[in-house]
Amino acid sequence: MSDRGTRVLAGAARGVSAFAGWRPLGQDLVGWALAAALGYYIWYATRLWNVPDRDAVPFGPLWIAGTSAALALWLATGRRLTPLATIALGSVVAMLLTDVSYGATQALRDLHLYVRAGEHFLTGQPVYLLGLFTERPTDLANYPFLYPPLTLPVFAALARMPAQLSDAGWLLGSLAAVLATLRLFGFPWRWCLLLLAWPPIFQGLQVGNVAVLLGLLFALGPRLGAGLVVGGVFKIYSAIAALWLVREGRWTQLALGVAIVAVTAALTLPLVGIALWPAWLRGLELFRQSQPILADYLYGFGLWRYAPPAVAFVVAAVVVVAALMARGREGLARLGLATAIASPSLYSHGLIVGLPAFLLLRARWLWTVLAITSVAPGIAWWLAIGLAVAGWWLRALRRDALVAGTARAREAVDPDELVFHPLPLGSGPWPAAGPGQPAGGNVSTTKYPVQSSRTSWTAYVKR
Repeated sequence: MSDRGTRVLAGAARGVSAFAGWRPLGQDLVGWALAAALGYYIWYATRLWNVPDRDAVPFGPLWIAGTSAALALWLATGRRLTPLATIALGSVVAMLLTDVSYGATQALRDLHLYVRAGEHFLTGQPVYLLGLFTERPTDLANYPFLYPPLTLPVFAALARMPAQLSDAGWLLGSLAAVLATLRLFGFPWRWCLLLLAWPPIFQGLQVGNVAVLLGLLFALGPRLGAGLVVGGVFKIYSAIAALWLVREGRWTQLALGVAIVAVTAALTLPLVGIALWPAWLRGLELFRQSQPILADYLYGFGLWRYAPPAVAFVVAAVVVVAALMARGREGLARLGLATAIASPSLYSHGLIVGLPAFLLLRARWLWTVLAITSVAPGIAWWLAIGLAVAGWWLRALRRDALVAGTARAREAVDPDELVFHPLPLGSGPWPAAGPGQPAGGNVSTTKYPVQSSRTSWTAYVKR
């Protein structure tokens, strides 16, 4: 064969290798196997879905077409095709299609549930359950109201407002709250925009659930610990995060949080009266008894749906104790995830407070979590939660282990780790928590020279 023919064949081989990512494939068989497994999971989990509703287009073909287009665009811009890039692009497409499906359901239904409770309070109608809840209503705003009486004056005020004004105000306030939450956790702005498509956040905004606002109280924890106590007013299990104040010896913040709740209850007592408090407790008990009757709807994907109560309680208790073994910001991140695990009824927006625990993972495993949670929740979401919990102990999953080794090991960090993780290498959740905050699981960025995410992105694209 002539030299010219040899050069042509060699050039063609290099082109095919560059397009197919042959070198990464040879070096990262585990990564490609993970990408294939997650792709199969997304397809299988959505095999009965249509977008945006049951009478429309099947999810699977749309997802395959969207992911193929995203990968083609990725390659066209000169970037390498790697397992992590494939997982990330496929996950984002799945998120967007899931959001479209969510958007076809009753908008702001949780907010309207709160407002309806405020209307009942104003007109003297029963606010809480009087009997077992045995049938899923057509109007999802007719689900039981479960928050304590001290919240009713707020919802009564919303009920007096024009519906369009209260809806718009709540939605804009929730959007501002979630962006502030993500920034406090440490996400750059481009990641904040991306995570608005993440189903737990999108659904929280779409239904108008108070979990979005509680996420902000949790995110403020290192700066304003009293909010960890106040969050328990709306969802009792959220107060588990307040154990961090005990663990850290922040007694002033703990006392302030308790005082805020007590004073609020005392100030609202003349408005709501005493009788609503025992009515609330009876309503909670009736709701608990109703959960096995409508398990698919009243448990969500909570642990209590899949395990006997005794087993679920023991698992939750063990996880809370394990979370308390860590100090500083990692300890708070663990407790955020523990509140979701301990919740007797868990819906996707309950994982917003789990984001800091996910940030402790390496990019590959972070995107594994995001891929699993890119479609509607189910038992598979517990694989994502379990992966994050396993990362509390397994160095192979933990991101801080990348900068805790030798200098040679730090220099060998995969560029994908810098591109596909929102935080700079060496940083953890709440990177700007303020002076005097113990780092916990975070590694000081002054100890090792690390690249910023902006620099690493530029270097990656030029490869």
